Amino acid sequence: MAGFKHLIECHCYLSIFKNKEKITNHRFPVYSKVDYLGNVKSKIVKCNNCEAMHRVYSFGKSEIIPGKDDSNIVASLEDLKYSLPENICRIFENHNVDTSTFEHAIDIIEEKRWGEPIVLKREIVNSYTQVKVLVINEDKSFKILNEKIENILES
Repeated sequence: MAGFKHLIECHCYLSIFKNKEKITNHRFPVYSKVDYLGNVKSKIVKCNNCEAMHRVYSFGKSEIIPGKDDSNIVASLEDLKYSLPENICRIFENHNVDTSTFEHAIDIIEEKRWGEPIVLKREIVNSYTQVKVLVINEDKSFKILNEKIENILES
């Protein structure tokens, strides 16, 4: 069963947008498993800003579960670290990655999808998108690569 990162929208907003005329709701990344028909496997996640609990049911879609903000049922970053080799956890900590990246790495190891890239950082440099990716090998060794992945349309 493959998995994908995607963004879901919460009802909250980041405090840096507090005094703006038009407030944009906060969006945060989640990692979802997809069945052989392309349907997203439903899961529960917490917003990384306000900790509201969401049930993710499709790509980019979720519903808030009211009254469960204090629940500890969702796996935390600390919980997820126990499922990965220590050196990979250190790399993730150094790059300040989110929960979805930890879940992606765990899924690769469990599903034995060796060689699948995990994005650590993404930046636009000289009208190209540059990414730094981690690739896990079959023996759980890994390598970090820098790749140019696409041209950006110029006006």
